Amino acid sequence: MLFGRHADRARPEDQVVDVDVRLERAVAQVQQASDAYLDDPSQGLRQDLLEALEALDRQTAAADAYQASFVGSARFGDSSKGSVIGETGRNPIAEEIPSSVLRAQVALVKAAKAAVTEPGPTTFDPLRAASSALGAVQPLE
Repeated sequence: MLFGRHADRARPEDQVVDVDVRLERAVAQVQQASDAYLDDPSQGLRQDLLEALEALDRQTAAADAYQASFVGSARFGDSSKGSVIGETGRNPIAEEIPSSVLRAQVALVKAAKAAVTEPGPTTFDPLRAASSALGAVQPLE
């Protein structure tokens, strides 16, 4: 069962995954910065996209550190650790999203990283395609 903003466009074959809301917010920032950069590929908006990607990297680093820690691990009788993608603590606040949306978000982030690293048509076009693909599977808000 789906709840929240992703329920209305989920495909029946999609699995639902739990994603930490802070990670989802960071990805949303990358998506917004990508869209702005696609509309106007200026140096300033490229910098905004880079900053959004850096914030996402910090969030994923915090999640990786939590996953690597002993806190909340099965060793101490708590087997729920790792049940929420991007969790950074024992009681994550999660949002359910379709796996197709998650895959499209990952593709967008990869394309955005390439676009800020090596700006040009060879990275701009894949960023536009990833943004369109995400828009096609992402629920309307």
